[in-house]
Amino acid sequence: MAELSYKENCLLALQHKEPEYLPLGSDMDTCAPRGMDFIRETISINGVADDWFGQSWTFEPNIGGANPTPGMHLVEDITTWKDVMKFPDLDKLDWEGYAAKDTAKWDREHKLSRVMVGYGLWERMFCVMDFQNALCSLVEEPEACYDFFGAVADHKIRLYDRLIKYYKPDILIMHDDYGSGSGMFMAPNTWRELIKPHLQRVIDCITSQGVIYEHHCCGYFAPIVGEIADMGCSATNTMHISNHPAELKKEVGHKMCFIGGFDTQFMDKEKTTEQEIRASIRKTLDELCPGGSFIAAAGLKTRERNAIVVDELVKYGNTKYSSPRPEGPAGTMEFAGRIA
Repeated sequence: MAELSYKENCLLALQHKEPEYLPLGSDMDTCAPRGMDFIRETISINGVADDWFGQSWTFEPNIGGANPTPGMHLVEDITTWKDVMKFPDLDKLDWEGYAAKDTAKWDREHKLSRVMVGYGLWERMFCVMDFQNALCSLVEEPEACYDFFGAVADHKIRLYDRLIKYYKPDILIMHDDYGSGSGMFMAPNTWRELIKPHLQRVIDCITSQGVIYEHHCCGYFAPIVGEIADMGCSATNTMHISNHPAELKKEVGHKMCFIGGFDTQFMDKEKTTEQEIRASIRKTLDELCPGGSFIAAAGLKTRERNAIVVDELVKYGNTKYSSPRPEGPAGTMEFAGRIA
């Protein structure tokens, strides 16, 4: 019989220990605060509008979110970013009002609380620049890129200070995708030289205030996962299969909690049967449950397939640890690569 609450049990996984029962993404209350009059890292209205940096975005109905407006990049030359980038006055925002609304339904007694904000240091660069231009700039203008990442980190620190003060989360997530499903966007040494020092400052800001830092990267970044853990990061989502999670966990599972790790692309294929979905779930649990330091999260595209995933996670997950999950809400976190 399980004795620990979802909060206590999930915390064991984040501390890189073996939980009493399988933790699920739904064991945490999560919000992504935003608003055109609030956190405007992107836009949250239909049509075309600017974020608070001055970058134009276009809402895409087919994905239910926004992308930088094609052909309209705020920064054409990274050496001139200071001339065009604006940074918001965060003290003018209604922190108390939004925090009260966003956290009203949080169950702080029984669940961990999480706040996630997209568009980290590298992601901000490829939002305000053409992606290929951003990649070239890393090689051609490293000093300007270093300064850009530093300024974005300063902004993030100001933002996270206020989020921690008003939202009081247990966990704070920053999105910064360093790779696709086929490889990293940059050489690991480029990341180490240009981004890592500023990411360290962001992590220190968060963890020094007693908040857990969780890093989102939905592509390949296996060569630097251990380093990010050593920087003070406790967990990463959504662990993409390109990182070979079972092998990577043997290397860094003692210091990094994996959230995800399921082959969602396979499970989302139209021809994939229910039996194959269940078999894929069982395979991942067999590989990633041993030793703990793992939280199961696998959101699929349809309600019907998600129901299969949740059912198998609970049923088969109950065989993995010392106790079955207690009765209560069960589900999966459905964060994919990008917060729109």
